Amino acid sequence: MEENEVIPAKKSKGKGVLIALLLIVAIGSGIGNFMLWSKEKTAKAIANSKIDSLSAYHSLKDSLYAALSEEEKKVEGLRTEIALYQNDTDSLKQLLDASMAKISSLRAMVANGGSTGKLRALKDSISRLSAANRAFISQMDSMLNQNEDYLARLQERENKIAALESQKRILNDKVNIAAQPSVGPVIVTPMYIKKGVYLPIYKSKKVERLQITFDVLGNKLTDKAVKKDYMVRVMDPDGIVLSNNNTRLSNSNDLYTIKESVTFNGVQQKIKENFTQSPSYKKGKYKVELKEGGEVKQTFSFELF
Repeated sequence: MEENEVIPAKKSKGKGVLIALLLIVAIGSGIGNFMLWSKEKTAKAIANSKIDSLSAYHSLKDSLYAALSEEEKKVEGLRTEIALYQNDTDSLKQLLDASMAKISSLRAMVANGGSTGKLRALKDSISRLSAANRAFISQMDSMLNQNEDYLARLQERENKIAALESQKRILNDKVNIAAQPSVGPVIVTPMYIKKGVYLPIYKSKKVERLQITFDVLGNKLTDKAVKKDYMVRVMDPDGIVLSNNNTRLSNSNDLYTIKESVTFNGVQQKIKENFTQSPSYKKGKYKVELKEGGEVKQTFSFELF
């Protein structure tokens, strides 16, 4: 009985040690894995944070560049408007040049980069520049509106002046027309000589000359001498102009019986001329025209028998 007795205690003790070792290894592995996972998570968080920070940094720079470009457009727009009213040496142009220089300086600062805080400070500078530009634009709008109002009033004044000048020209034309001399009736009297005296006669065979008379009437509006050429045309019953210059003139409209040049100074003048022709005068009705500048001023007629 005693030889067959089993001692299990020793076997159980070895197995327990093995289990304990396995547990220790498992725990250590778990702790190691946890630490690796924790470090990886932390590294990812740091990397994502840096990426986000870098993205925000570039986004901030882009926004600053966009803001500067916008201000640059405003300044160039002002330059174009001012060019309509100002010259190259004007003080307003100098202000615009200063704004453009400030924009160029801020753009260089943004390009140089730096910390986010520095960029935010630059953003504040751009904001102040933008506010100054808005104020300047407002002043310019006010000034340009005033200029437009002034130009409108100036144009209105010029229109009134033009209207007055037109009226003045019309009045001057009327005065000039009114100041022109006018002529009284033209009278042609056939005459013959008897005992040394010329007397009227209407018998064609006895007519020796035609006495032509008309008056240049006085005009108080004439303030300076005016030269006028008057032409009298006497046409016989056949419509032929009685003239001593027929052989020298080819155009019948240029034919005249007498031509008188008068220098008129406003005082009435009596014109008396005599016309003589070699052939005898025909029987019938004669027509007379008194012309000046191609315009018929007076007409007359007489008849010989």
